[in-house]
Amino acid sequence: MRNHLIKQQQQQLDSLLQQRDRLAEREAVLQEQEQRLRQARQLLAEPQARTSALGLLNQGQIRQHLEQVLAVQQRQLQAATQDRERFARLSRQQAGKVKGLELLEQERRQELQRRQQNREWENQLEWCLSRGSAE
Repeated sequence: MRNHLIKQQQQQLDSLLQQRDRLAEREAVLQEQEQRLRQARQLLAEPQARTSALGLLNQGQIRQHLEQVLAVQQRQLQAATQDRERFARLSRQQAGKVKGLELLEQERRQELQRRQQNREWENQLEWCLSRGSAE
């Protein structure tokens, strides 16, 4: 039963670590997207020679849409970062729980071994005493 509990906790830890890794990958993708969006915004900000009034209007609309997309992107990146940090914290807590259970199980086994050794010594002592009194 104890080993099952340890195994179950270890599986939960593995799951948390996988989720944390997936979130870190998502965060990296979002950071890359944000960088591309910022580059696009910078390109739009540069004045273009021979740009018509319609072209300027289109650029303004594109810039406005890009700003909206960038704002959404930043919120997603912030949420992904917070989620990754939360899962990192949860995985550390879970790792501590698993380690604690493993240590408790190790202590329990050591105590059982000590008791068994003590019983063996007591049996040997009784045997020696019984042989000594028989002689």
